[in-house]
Amino acid sequence: MLHRVNPRLVIARISGYGQDGPYRDKPAFGAIGEAKGGIRHLTGYPAGASDLPPPRCGISISDDLAGMYAAIGLLAALWQCDAPGAAGARGRGRVVDVNLVDSVFSLMEGMLPEHAMDGRIRQPFGAALPTAAPTNTYPCADGKWLCIAGNSDLIFGRLMREIGHPALADDPRYRTNGDRCARRNELDSVIAAWTRTLPAKAAEERLEASDVPCSRLYDIADCVSDPHFQARKSVLEIDDPLIGRTFHPGPAIRLDGERPEAVVAWTGPKVGAHTDFVLHELLNLPREMA
Repeated sequence: MLHRVNPRLVIARISGYGQDGPYRDKPAFGAIGEAKGGIRHLTGYPAGASDLPPPRCGISISDDLAGMYAAIGLLAALWQCDAPGAAGARGRGRVVDVNLVDSVFSLMEGMLPEHAMDGRIRQPFGAALPTAAPTNTYPCADGKWLCIAGNSDLIFGRLMREIGHPALADDPRYRTNGDRCARRNELDSVIAAWTRTLPAKAAEERLEASDVPCSRLYDIADCVSDPHFQARKSVLEIDDPLIGRTFHPGPAIRLDGERPEAVVAWTGPKVGAHTDFVLHELLNLPREMA
């Protein structure tokens, strides 16, 4: 119906499983997208570590991803509609088909070729990385956690010297990343013994001074108060007509010369604000159908 009114219209359809296939009519929410798309399996605990079910990642990642892919698809379709040389699609409206499961499945990195090569099925690995060491999240004296990525050869040396184990920096048993991965548990024990002696922020400052990549696990209050977030206006204060003065994330994509606060200058209309216009002005539907 919409394309009869405007053949150039670009429409995005977001669903659980997509517009075709045997599951197209199944209901789904974000949690189902995580489960079917493969990520919930990976956010579980390593084998034998816990009897608890694999936790969700903490946000509605399926919904967020599908929304971003829909926006990208809409932009691509709009460009194609008027692109020079796109004779087949030029001037023609499109329907963008995005779903929760495929959106999550797109994040599965190299797992498909891994499985195709030798039947491998990637398993949960907790806070560590199976292919890099030392890279993990370590407990600190104040009950907080510090993520440390010391897995390159040079960074590993700096890390060991900073935490008081300079001999390990030159120990042939830890010379390469492969060597360190084979002795991951030993290294993690040494690093955790050091982080447990300091509050997370103090440990972070020590390692940053030695150019070791690290970060405390930020909660939302940490993000709001962080000077880098503030300097880049990654956290903006805006006025919302419903709730008043509030915080809003700055744009993740930035174009040169644009001020982040100018990009997020409007929180959008109320839900349903344009329903009457769409139904009765654009589609010419009778008022009794509202």
